[in-house]
Amino acid sequence: MQFTKAIAAVLSATACAVFAADVPVTYGPPVVVTATRFEDSASRYPIGVQVITEEDIKRSTAATVPEMLKQLSGIRVRDLSGTPDLQVDMRGFGIFGDQNTLVLLDGVRISENEQTTVNWSAIPLSAIERIEIMRGSGAVLYGGGATGGTINIITKRAARGARSGELFAGGGTYDTADLRAGVNIGGDNLALRLNASGLSTDNYRDNNRLLQRNFQGELRGGGGHASYSLKFGADEQDLRLPGSILETQIAVNRRQAGTSFDFSSRSGRYVNLGGEVRLGAADLAANLGYREKDTTAAFVGLGNVVRSNMDVWSFSPRLKLPWQLDGWQNSLIGGFDWDDWNFDSQIGPAIVGRPLAAQRNRALYLQNTTQLTPAATIALGARAHKVDYAVNDRANPGAADSRRRDLHAYEAALHYRFDERLSAYGKFGYSFRVPNVNDVYNLFAAAVTMLEPQKSHDRELGMEMAAGGARYRLAFYHMDLNNEIFLDTVTFNNRNLPPTRRYGVEVEGQWTLGMTRTFANYTYAVSQFRTGSFGAFPLAGKDVPLVPRHAANFGATWTLAQRTTLAAVASYVGRQIFDADEPNILGRKIPAYKTVDLKLSREAGSWLFSVTAKNIFGEKYFSYGNGFFIGNVPTFVALPAPERSVFASAQYSFR
Repeated sequence: MQFTKAIAAVLSATACAVFAADVPVTYGPPVVVTATRFEDSASRYPIGVQVITEEDIKRSTAATVPEMLKQLSGIRVRDLSGTPDLQVDMRGFGIFGDQNTLVLLDGVRISENEQTTVNWSAIPLSAIERIEIMRGSGAVLYGGGATGGTINIITKRAARGARSGELFAGGGTYDTADLRAGVNIGGDNLALRLNASGLSTDNYRDNNRLLQRNFQGELRGGGGHASYSLKFGADEQDLRLPGSILETQIAVNRRQAGTSFDFSSRSGRYVNLGGEVRLGAADLAANLGYREKDTTAAFVGLGNVVRSNMDVWSFSPRLKLPWQLDGWQNSLIGGFDWDDWNFDSQIGPAIVGRPLAAQRNRALYLQNTTQLTPAATIALGARAHKVDYAVNDRANPGAADSRRRDLHAYEAALHYRFDERLSAYGKFGYSFRVPNVNDVYNLFAAAVTMLEPQKSHDRELGMEMAAGGARYRLAFYHMDLNNEIFLDTVTFNNRNLPPTRRYGVEVEGQWTLGMTRTFANYTYAVSQFRTGSFGAFPLAGKDVPLVPRHAANFGATWTLAQRTTLAAVASYVGRQIFDADEPNILGRKIPAYKTVDLKLSREAGSWLFSVTAKNIFGEKYFSYGNGFFIGNVPTFVALPAPERSVFASAQYSFR
């Protein structure tokens, strides 16, 4: 369906909105929406939602959302293509980490129903108001793919009664140039915010040039007890694909390309109409959205070009109702989710395929939060979810199948505050993941093999403490999975695995000492097969590939002089099993690595100048590698990560 038709459909719905007087802007504690799908204080939900603020982003050494996320406990990233679209993996799911980490943009799902990463590069940091992270939760309110956790990116709102903007320009190593602009035009009843950005870079490796262009906008209005917004955006990306290279090639020249002519291009568009109205004590909200994406990828060595089109419609009405029972304060959230996802692809000429796929989701959910005592809060939630998924290869008669499944998710959570400094929480639940089109369609065999949905029993215990200028969090989690979806490297088909498990510990602390802010975190993560085999190799007790047992981050921001700051982040990622070594027989692992980044910033009036140095010690590492044997000799192919780089920028803000 053409994007213009989607725009017309949403604009026609806009005509039904009520235009009224201006709604005053209020200021107060940060609000979050991830845990309730309505704006609310984080303190009202029993399981902590970690919030990265605009100020946190400004101080950080990160240039992209994944770079920001990798500094947190329980989150790892890996580079699979040489783009800013890194794979984000919460709580150790390895190569399918992004299929078990649900990503939302302003509360709307942008995680793909394909084995592709989220389009992070279409979301510049300058357009973000905050990022909300909910570990090991989200299945009740948002559906499949949230076993590892949920990440909600909230973009900056259009503000009425204000006129402001910013201009950003930067450049650095690898012939990198980054331009951004944003403007807010606010009247008495309506406000419009627009953001545009462009990035070009040769990247670290040969044949890895990237051109990225983005545009986002929001029209916001309403008044009294009602408000509405229309959000829209478009993005384009042209990328050269360097491919992985052999261990021997890395030793000679780690920057060389394994594929000198492969490339990909992508363009996407989205529009989302949202509205909220207060009816007495209740809040009623709804979103109607459309998203479309076209991609082309050329793999010259395989003699193939893959062209795909994806579009998805979604509709999500919901209600928030406060109520009382015997003096207990309650908040009930309920809603309905509907989405219609379609995929059309053409593959050739060496391998001929024309897969057409679809997925239909319909779900009802309820979540109630009860203030049992001033110190104790409990939340109970459940989701009934129906899904239809199907694939039909029109170029290969007989390669077609479909499934209809009734799924459910639930979660129970308790939070208890001992005093103003110390609190504890516990939760358990049930989550699921629906197979995507690449899970069930084998490109090389032109075959369709339907898989069952993945299911997980999830548990977590944690404590949080605040003392003076310090804050601490300690969490223990455990997940038992059945029918986990994984690539069988013996048959090269995806399949439902024998039972697997994840468990681990996350420890983090933040300190403010005078003009210095410091943070540190450590993650211990275990991902293992419980039973089963790959071919003749038993899997019980073996580690899942691409999951490091140990990872840690340390960061600090110093105020060197008035309006001058220096930020530093040191990261460590431990050894991990190579991809394709599920039986753990290679005898080698991806080496541990450590990086240090620095950023010096200086504010001068309306100007902000900064210089960022990444991987200042030039660590030679890779975050993804595939292991195999040549004869009896273990070796690997990998995607080498960049060494030292420098980037300088200037930003001007006006009001």
